[in-house]
Amino acid sequence: MTAARALIDAVLATLRADADLAAGLAGRIWDAAPRDPDFPHLVVEDASARDRSGFDAPLEEIRLALKIFSRTGGRAEAAGLAERAEAALAAADPTPDGARLVLLRREATETRIQRDRRTAEATLRLVALIETD
Repeated sequence: MTAARALIDAVLATLRADADLAAGLAGRIWDAAPRDPDFPHLVVEDASARDRSGFDAPLEEIRLALKIFSRTGGRAEAAGLAERAEAALAAADPTPDGARLVLLRREATETRIQRDRRTAEATLRLVALIETD
């Protein structure tokens, strides 16, 4: 399993374990959304990995984008759920299997209304450094 895949699994497990977030999303926290998802929901939108190894340790920089979609609560609901997701990750420090999480931080949070003018979207961009074996 790659470090990126292991981190995604750890992040999803952490988010699903947060009772407030899971209740706010009615358990709709996915790696990939089903065809016709209910709202609100959270999905892993993007993941990219880059080698940042040095002389002392093999390191991977992993960037994740988590997207929260809302139809009834608008930007406020989407942004609030993104904040809750960030807080859950900060409190739990998700550790991927077979690796050590060196750093996990928010790079940016963005909100917008989609073209359908009904769906609000919040994007939580994360950066992680993982020390691999």
